[in-house]
Amino acid sequence: MWQLIPKDDPAQAVRIRRFSMAAASYTMWVMLVLYCYIEGLFNVSARAICLCFILVALVNAVFYVIFRTGFNKRFKEASLTMPQMITASLFCIWVIYYADSTRGVMLLVYLVVFTFGVFRLRIRQFLFLTLLVLGIYGGVILALAKFHPEKFNPQLELLTWVVLAAVLFWFSMVGGYINLLRANVVKINGDLSKAMATIEQLAIHDELTQVYNRRHIFNVMQREKSLADRGNPSFSICMIDLDHFKRVNDSFGHMMGDMVLKTIAQTIQNNIRQADYLARYGGEEFIVILAYPDIGDALVCAERIRYVCSALSYPNLPESFHITISTGVAHYQPVESVDELIQRADTALYRAKANGRNSVEYQPPLAS
Repeated sequence: MWQLIPKDDPAQAVRIRRFSMAAASYTMWVMLVLYCYIEGLFNVSARAICLCFILVALVNAVFYVIFRTGFNKRFKEASLTMPQMITASLFCIWVIYYADSTRGVMLLVYLVVFTFGVFRLRIRQFLFLTLLVLGIYGGVILALAKFHPEKFNPQLELLTWVVLAAVLFWFSMVGGYINLLRANVVKINGDLSKAMATIEQLAIHDELTQVYNRRHIFNVMQREKSLADRGNPSFSICMIDLDHFKRVNDSFGHMMGDMVLKTIAQTIQNNIRQADYLARYGGEEFIVILAYPDIGDALVCAERIRYVCSALSYPNLPESFHITISTGVAHYQPVESVDELIQRADTALYRAKANGRNSVEYQPPLAS
């Protein structure tokens, strides 16, 4: 269904709302011009007034079509702030030229135009627009002197031009400064969001292996337990321990030991699905949450991980060097605690080590 303001593009919706404010300002100006014409304060024909109003409507329609079709996104400044302000300034000049005795009052409309650019334009853009307005208004003064000398007051027109220049230059500096402050706030908020995201990542990941840490994996297990208790498919956990890992540190040093840990962690991560979770449980122990409803699938996955890890080779270590893993597997039974589940997996792990290591053992639930 067609909508005046799109709901599927938040940034574009903001731009169209900002344009709608500008269109509302045009409506205010049109009513002001109409009032001045009725009161005889406007030296222009009714036909010219109508043509001006039609042109204003067409310009706003064109801008709306540009925004609604997304054509504005092709430009560097997708809000088209400067083009809208220049268009409004030209309309103001037309109004001011025919305003006669109310010309000084009509100049206040420029403050509305410049306010529109406060949150988008830099100081140099404001200054460019100021010089453009002053140049065009200087042309208006010259035109009045040539075509309407009977209504031309040189001292008053010069004073009006000087006051307009002072106000617009001041507004340019303040408006540009406000935009700079806004940009800095946006940057600070963006940097803060990135910092918070980094802190969050550090809080749930193991610094060495970059897999999840023990605290986070307990939170994940508690969540998976809650889901299973509500009737969702169950899950399994694997307690993994590197066999004879102390020999690695003793023989090759702790740096090589860290490299082995990181390689094993990455290998396990590459052999589980996105729905599964891997964490460093402590030291050379890892824990894997496998979201397989069937224990048979979990055991197949655990055996695959064991085989792949046993075949690994490591840079800067002898080709003959290999390290194996022992794994204990337990399948969650509804209502048992997380500690009970871990205890069963630990029991299976100890049995794997007792049976010669480099193996996968499964610990069934206790008989009820």
